[in-house]
Amino acid sequence: MSTKRWNLVALGCLHLLLIIPNGSPAIRSTRSPVQFNPDKRRVQDIRPLHYNLSLETIVDLENPKGILKGVVTIQLRIWIETRTIVLGVNGLKVGPKIWLIRRNTGGRVTVKTLFKEPNQHQFTIEFNSLLWLGEEYDLILEFSGQMSRTNRGYFTQHYMDENNKEQWVAVTQLAPNMASSVFPCFDASYRTPISLHLAHYRKMQVVSNMPILRTTEHEDLYYVWTTFNETPSMTVQQLSFSINQFKIQDSPESRPSIKTWLRPEKVDQAAYAIGLSPKLIDYFVDLFKMPYPVTKLDQMVLPDIGLHSQDYAGFVSHPESLFLFSEKHATAPSKEEVATHLAKEFAHHWFGNLVHAGVFWLAEGLAGYLAGFAVDQIEPTWRHHETHLATVTFIVLNEDSRASAQPVRFAHGVGPMASELLAYQKCSVLFRMLHSLVGTEVFVNSVRRYMKSSLKESSNQTLLWIYFQGESDRVLSLRQDIRVSPLMESWTLQPGYPLLHVERNYKKREVSIYQQRFLRNPKGSATGRKPINRQHCWYIPLTFTTASKKSWAHTLPSDWLTCSHVSAGDALKLVEVAQPDEWVIFNLRLSAPCRINYDDRNWQLLSEALTGENPTQIDRLSRAQLLDDVLNLAAAGVVGYDLAFSFLRFLKEENEFIVWQAASGNLEWLFRQLQKTPIFIVFKNFMRGILEAKFNEFFQSEESVEPSGGSDNSEKYHMKTIVLHLACETNMAPCEKLAIKLFSQMNVTQNTIPVDQRETIYCTAIRLGTEADWTELRKLYKTSKVSGERSMILKALCCSRDTWALEKMIRWAFTGSNMNKEDVLKIFTAVVQNPVGYQLAKNYLIENIYSIKTFYSFYTDQIAALLSALMETITKQSELDSMEKFMSKDLKDLLGIEHTSRRLLELGNDNIAWHKNNLIKVMNSVCNLTGSIDPHCI
Repeated sequence: MSTKRWNLVALGCLHLLLIIPNGSPAIRSTRSPVQFNPDKRRVQDIRPLHYNLSLETIVDLENPKGILKGVVTIQLRIWIETRTIVLGVNGLKVGPKIWLIRRNTGGRVTVKTLFKEPNQHQFTIEFNSLLWLGEEYDLILEFSGQMSRTNRGYFTQHYMDENNKEQWVAVTQLAPNMASSVFPCFDASYRTPISLHLAHYRKMQVVSNMPILRTTEHEDLYYVWTTFNETPSMTVQQLSFSINQFKIQDSPESRPSIKTWLRPEKVDQAAYAIGLSPKLIDYFVDLFKMPYPVTKLDQMVLPDIGLHSQDYAGFVSHPESLFLFSEKHATAPSKEEVATHLAKEFAHHWFGNLVHAGVFWLAEGLAGYLAGFAVDQIEPTWRHHETHLATVTFIVLNEDSRASAQPVRFAHGVGPMASELLAYQKCSVLFRMLHSLVGTEVFVNSVRRYMKSSLKESSNQTLLWIYFQGESDRVLSLRQDIRVSPLMESWTLQPGYPLLHVERNYKKREVSIYQQRFLRNPKGSATGRKPINRQHCWYIPLTFTTASKKSWAHTLPSDWLTCSHVSAGDALKLVEVAQPDEWVIFNLRLSAPCRINYDDRNWQLLSEALTGENPTQIDRLSRAQLLDDVLNLAAAGVVGYDLAFSFLRFLKEENEFIVWQAASGNLEWLFRQLQKTPIFIVFKNFMRGILEAKFNEFFQSEESVEPSGGSDNSEKYHMKTIVLHLACETNMAPCEKLAIKLFSQMNVTQNTIPVDQRETIYCTAIRLGTEADWTELRKLYKTSKVSGERSMILKALCCSRDTWALEKMIRWAFTGSNMNKEDVLKIFTAVVQNPVGYQLAKNYLIENIYSIKTFYSFYTDQIAALLSALMETITKQSELDSMEKFMSKDLKDLLGIEHTSRRLLELGNDNIAWHKNNLIKVMNSVCNLTGSIDPHCI
């Protein structure tokens, strides 16, 4: 094949550039060689007006990861006279051809010197002549470079097709700061039209933000040029394109025209998402009262992608795991996950002005919150928005309680994955709080006004709060002294969240309330030292009800806790709240992301109500929050475990999925902490007593439960899945018997196990079974073509108590061909959480760290996810010290590892602190509640 790539390429309205392979430019240029001067700085005020980008992708046996070559013409205007132009260049080689042409005369401005600032990813060009104020120029740059080694920037993804032949797809993910790794460009905050020309293999297809304008011949017979229509004004980070051999599926009668690009063998699993897409688009068109920004939408469904593309209207990419759904083999929650993912991605398409790093968290949070309403509109029986936001709130309260938590405004889309995701989730929860305060009319009108205005000006959170304030003032939805900006910024500009202490004076019927930051480990930090004592305060809307009122639907605040109430001495007092024999509950329907601690008597009144004859007198969301709060407060040493475990007793009569889900998350954490301790047997016996009634209700009356095929979305069905999992995890004999029976009846051609229960059944059967059972399940993995089912089987194979099986799984994960990296993490985590597998997984990681870093292309976030699984299982200081030494020695070459290491060490340190401070308390509480005569209880 010829290696000559360039011919005559149109690069602007007025100019043609002739590039000769391995030769000199048609116009001679005299300049100094490139100089590296990291200390030199230049100030500029230059605005790009248009990009004309010609780019060739070269992927073959010699370059399996891919290289790129290109030429970009940037039309620009000078706003301040200068001799220098500074561009973003991240990992690219610029030159040898660099020209600047005056548009009004056609004359060239010669280059004086060039220098690089690698730490800032900048490239500075200094010219011999002054660039004139108000004049326009064409900057023409030739460049080349390697395609990205991670799933960011412009990268290739290799996969095996249905004929077991290796194929590749090239795709971009430029937001929020990767455009400069593809071509030299200015700051991402500028919005300009972009003309794109792609040179690619003739046999492959291309797709971008805009429709194809024309296809022309290339000098190389194996290649062609594809030119796309010019984009509307957009940032360079929003530019998206792909080269692939996928199959195209149309969404019928959709406006805009929607095409879905995916692997041919996956088409039969795409029907649900393809049919859902136009419905979601229609919902957002109506919600925003703005038409879809362009006339077409192309959806790329990718085999394996670590980070989801931050999409722009006209182009979006999805990982297969979040787009494909099989009615026969996928679980009901996975169907809901597909709908939620699509709704969030499509909501982004109206937020084109919010892609730069400074407001990245705002776009993600707002899109995530609004997506819930879209899902409710399409699938109303799920009650998705309520249950999903409650689940997200519990996740935020758990993760944001660490000393290393960062304010959401620090999330720019470039930090560690865990902290970035937490920021987006927390932002969604904050929008939920604001919505409940101002009402739907004010909320929707504010968002609409903000979106329309930001089409013409730069955006930030202050501008959004201004629109909310204006709409709120119009209808008087907030108390006059409560202003939106300080209210919301008290949550976005500082880390963590408050713990509200509610103390009642029963004689005077008064309640005193004060706030302080809630920390999971208040006595220590990531380094084992006491955290810095900073004064934190939040604007907190106070909603409450009592045993006599039971007014759960009313979520407008009765009062406010502000920054004038930051200590017990300055507590807010409420009068005439409740009778002495009545319970009081604050923060109705999780209206604010905070935890509540009551005085002992009120806790006791609540416990009696929940374990009495009518526990449903307390709203289901409040029941879930009470359970989540009391277990986490016990873990932090705020209340005792006697109180916390007494609340678990009401689960015997609980029939709401959201309450069981809150309980399950906390119990899973306790199981992991206790599984290597002597008390674990007693604790499992305690939990079996709680779970027995529900398990018998769900399973003993019908030993063979009808399969759902993922179509039964009732909360009862979800509850059954949770109860089955907890029952088998506590070694309940009827559960283990059921698992073995159902597994023995299964084979590769017939599987009657209900889809949502398969993970628990598989895991339990493998844990109790033989090598033949393990081999049979692996056969099922090889025959399955559904990614969700394959992931489920992989995790179940890691439940074996045989070290040979766990060693095989670890090796398979990191050395197997084309293993999905998400599945690699699931395998590694499952082995770590297996009591037999922790040391095995740790040793493998340490002994093979270089090959693992290479496997992940030295991508810090993905390697940190492996370490996180280990840190969450650490219980001894010696283990933490060895991991700290390992990270400082063997991971020091990873980008951003310093911040990531602090966050990871905190996970281990918090576990150690919990074992030191709480293990004896847990033991005493469980022994007292069960009356056990176990030797550890005597």
